[in-house]
Amino acid sequence: MKPQTIEKIEQYSNDEMSPQERKDFELQLASDEELRNDFELYNNVNTTMSASPNENELRHTLQQMNEKYFAKDAVVKKGSFKKWLAIAASLIFIIALSFYFLMQSRPSAEKLYAQFAQHTNLNIQLRGTAADSLAEQAAAIFNSKDYSSALPMMEKYLQQQPDDIQMKFSEAICYLETGKPNEAEKIFAVIAGGQTAFGETAKWYLALTALKENDFTKCRSNLNSIANTSPYFTKAKALLEKLPD
Repeated sequence: MKPQTIEKIEQYSNDEMSPQERKDFELQLASDEELRNDFELYNNVNTTMSASPNENELRHTLQQMNEKYFAKDAVVKKGSFKKWLAIAASLIFIIALSFYFLMQSRPSAEKLYAQFAQHTNLNIQLRGTAADSLAEQAAAIFNSKDYSSALPMMEKYLQQQPDDIQMKFSEAICYLETGKPNEAEKIFAVIAGGQTAFGETAKWYLALTALKENDFTKCRSNLNSIANTSPYFTKAKALLEKLPD
């Protein structure tokens, strides 16, 4: 399929032709078998992509095209080589272009993380200790999403109050958001294995940590470990459906 042919088909399909150009194209379409084949091929792939940019559906459409244009028992008649070569080149071009748009349509790990990683604000329970002021400051900075500034304050606070699970969990989020996923994962894993109110949340964050690191295999494994009784089950299912194959 020639580039100028693709351009004309696109202009016609997108209603970008003048009335006279559209009429001329339709007349050419009625009399030119090769143009009709190109037009049909374009529309088949375009319909599949528009309806549902799904790799399996695209492959099915292309397989149908392959069976139509390259039947197993087909005989290449004299003088038809250039025509078949043009069709083959068109298929290769469309396959490459279609898979490019398939990849573009799949959200990246970064976009998925931004969509699903919604951190809850840190609300401090005052204990009447000397560390309360430090905890309040750390929480305020954390809630403003200044994770790099909140982290050292949390580390200092946790030296004085190492059993504060809520602060420990928020510290792990700070590690995650400041490029220290290994430290974050260690904390989330410990909390996930314990008997605290943050256990299920930590399991969800283990999946988010893997996602942030572009490790889709580990992310999928962590998501599948979330039980259907978990408050994060619906989110886990939604994220699973969006992960690249």
